[in-house]
Amino acid sequence: METSSGKLAEDILERIFTPTSKPSALDQAEDTLRHPKRLVYVAMANRNFYWRHHIQKFVLDSGLVPVSPFMLFDYYLLHTVPKSVVREAMNNLLARCDEVWVFGRISLGVKVQVGIAKRLNKPVRYFDISELPVAILPVSAETAEEELRD
Repeated sequence: METSSGKLAEDILERIFTPTSKPSALDQAEDTLRHPKRLVYVAMANRNFYWRHHIQKFVLDSGLVPVSPFMLFDYYLLHTVPKSVVREAMNNLLARCDEVWVFGRISLGVKVQVGIAKRLNKPVRYFDISELPVAILPVSAETAEEELRD
């Protein structure tokens, strides 16, 4: 005769060792609509363009959704449209994001983006990327460094 705890143990073991199916596209879409993730605007100086994929991965690994101008517009769409058009698009994205994360030294353009974020009362976080590709480290606003002009 099997005891109730024996049956309970078998049920637990069955759940542990039964392979689970991957969620369908519909299940994923439903979960996204029920539990949307926060959008993070990725701010970084042009000279850090080559780190864009590492930074995207960092934000995704943090459980958030990156909105990165360099991933969307490449390098000002390879200068095929006026910079002002791309900047306007970037500012529209920034306005719709929940947070702004700054990666690396702060250029004039990034400083303006931080100013926009602060005026819109968006949280701003800063990260040191000098150890990439190994690490991205959080820093305070006070220790974030401005980009030096050449």
